[in-house]
Amino acid sequence: APFTTDTLYAGLQLVMPNETAPAHRHTAFAMRFIIEGNGGFTAVHGKRIQMNRGDVILTPTWNWHDHGKDGSGPMIWLDGLDLPNFTHFPVHFVEHFSSPRYPADNVDTSQSPIVFPWSRMKAALDAKEGQYATQSYLRADGSEVSKVLGGRAARLTSGAKSSLVQETASSVYHVVEGSGRSRIGDTELIWKKGDTFCIPSWYPYQHFADEGLKTDVYLYRFDDMPMLKSLGFYRSADMDVERLVSN
Repeated sequence: APFTTDTLYAGLQLVMPNETAPAHRHTAFAMRFIIEGNGGFTAVHGKRIQMNRGDVILTPTWNWHDHGKDGSGPMIWLDGLDLPNFTHFPVHFVEHFSSPRYPADNVDTSQSPIVFPWSRMKAALDAKEGQYATQSYLRADGSEVSKVLGGRAARLTSGAKSSLVQETASSVYHVVEGSGRSRIGDTELIWKKGDTFCIPSWYPYQHFADEGLKTDVYLYRFDDMPMLKSLGFYRSADMDVERLVSN
C-alpha cells in the first residue's frame, strides 16, 4: 500500500508516573527507542532495565515483560514491532501474566545484551570521518538484533546530505537531534527533533541536514532488512546483478 510500511508497526507509547503496563508476552519482536523522560523502566524476562533517552531496548519474542515509570513526568518511546507480518503468518500468540508485574531484579543497563545505550551509539558515529556516517545496531557476535527487524543510526553534519538510496527494505525514522528534510520519491518531508516518518519499499530517498546548525543531525531507524535478506528479497538500485542470484 502506498505511503505505508507493510511489514513494520510503529507506535508511540506514553507511560505516566506510577503507571504500569501489565506483564505479558507475545510472539512479536520489539525494538523500543526511548524518546523522552527519566525514571522509566522495563522488566524483560526477570531483568529490570532503566530507560534513558536515546537508548534502544529489545524485547525478544515470547519474553515476559512489563513497563513502568518512577518519579515525575511522562516517559515516551517509539515502539517498533514486526506485527504486520503475522497477517500472512497466523502464528502470533499473546499471553498475560497472573500479576501486573513479572518478578524481576535490577541489572546494570550498560551491560545488558538487549540494551543499546545512545551514548555508545553516538560515540561510534562521532568517531567516523566524513559529513555523513551510519552505524548498525548489532548483537555482540555481529549479527542483526532479530531475523525480521534491524536498526541503524545516522549522523549528518550541518548542511550535509546522505547517499541517495533506493531499496526494497521499508524503514521508520525518528529524528533524535537536529532538523532537515528528506526527499522520498516525489515528496519532500521537513523534519525536526522528535519527528517520526516512514519510507516505503522501493521509494528513492535522501536526507539533507539544515544549514547553520550548531549541532549535528542524528537519525534513528528500524527496518525489515534482515527479513528481506534472509528471504532473498533484498535489493537496492545499485546492486550488482550477480548478487541477486539465489543460492
